Amino acid sequence: MNRLLLRLASATLLASGLLLAGCGSPPNNSTYIDPNGQRMIVDVGRIDYQDFNMAAKSLVQSLLNSGAIKDKHPGQPNLVLISNVINDTDQQFDTDMLLSGVRIPLLQTEKIQIMTSAVAGPAPDYVIAGKIMMDKTAAADIKQSAYFFDLALTDASTGLTIWESKAPIVKQGKASSVGL
Repeated sequence: MNRLLLRLASATLLASGLLLAGCGSPPNNSTYIDPNGQRMIVDVGRIDYQDFNMAAKSLVQSLLNSGAIKDKHPGQPNLVLISNVINDTDQQFDTDMLLSGVRIPLLQTEKIQIMTSAVAGPAPDYVIAGKIMMDKTAAADIKQSAYFFDLALTDASTGLTIWESKAPIVKQGKASSVGL
């Protein structure tokens, strides 16, 4: 009986040791990667982190290069209200994934202050609104997803759209996920 208990205790200790040793190492060899690098996972079927970043960079560059935002108050930043961005895709995500990529570089120009909601008192000089759309298609064993990030800038005093740009992101692959 003592031998049986000794073997059982030894087996329990061995199993516990193996279990504890396994807890210290990553179960799937996960690692950090450069968020601006080429090793990001690209999923043909959905909008990814890098899609939001690429679209935001493209749209901000287009807006700043356009010269559409004029100094309405010399020596003071213009007030820009970021209004509604409509998600017209079959996916659920927070549109702030795009908008934070727009807000941050606009604020860094120090020529723009961002309003995220209309408040009593200050009236915006400009309003940014937009829409995210998608188009999916397939031919043979190739799937393609196109996502269109569209933003427009309206002059709040006239109601006229003075700038608009679309940043298309198009992905293809043979499976729902393609690693690049």
